[in-house]
Amino acid sequence: MAETSGFHDLNIETEARWRLVETAWELGVSRNVVQVNYDEDSGLLHAYSNALKRVDITSSRGALNGYQKGKCFYCFRDISVDSGADDLADVDHFFPHKLKYCADGKPVDGVANLVLACKDCNRGADGKFDRIPHIDFLDRLHQRNEYLITSHHPLRETLKLQTGITAADRTVFLQDAYNCAKITVPATTWMPEPQAAAVF
Repeated sequence: MAETSGFHDLNIETEARWRLVETAWELGVSRNVVQVNYDEDSGLLHAYSNALKRVDITSSRGALNGYQKGKCFYCFRDISVDSGADDLADVDHFFPHKLKYCADGKPVDGVANLVLACKDCNRGADGKFDRIPHIDFLDRLHQRNEYLITSHHPLRETLKLQTGITAADRTVFLQDAYNCAKITVPATTWMPEPQAAAVF
């Protein structure tokens, strides 16, 4: 395992997961009720203490990488979560910021809407930017969220609180957001060419 290309990322992911648990302890609450959101300016996940003071938790890249196995969510190109890497992953909002009003009480900055993408897919010449991903990616996002929930990832309860307690609720949440997105951004949906074999 130590000889695989993703071994270095495993250390980063493990540290990110542990810091999520430590944050819950520091706030004096169960890790199952910590509300975690994303700060685009800093690239960090954060929670709020009992005094409503924001607490930076960890880099969002490390916490989100496990399911993606060091691959771009959209095209499967190799990406890294190491801040010094040339192929450093971008954190992408699957549903772009302009759709915040489509999801009342269901934050666009929530971890359920964040994926890791290569720079070409996120902001390259034919990148996603504010476009809506093709419908095929909606199932991939749902599967990613379900993987994190069923694997008892530290973000499990945050994902459930943000998108629905049951798998059926979470399916409806994503489909409703997608339907709203298609109405709000009526342009053609975006889909890149695969750059490697699918791994998830």
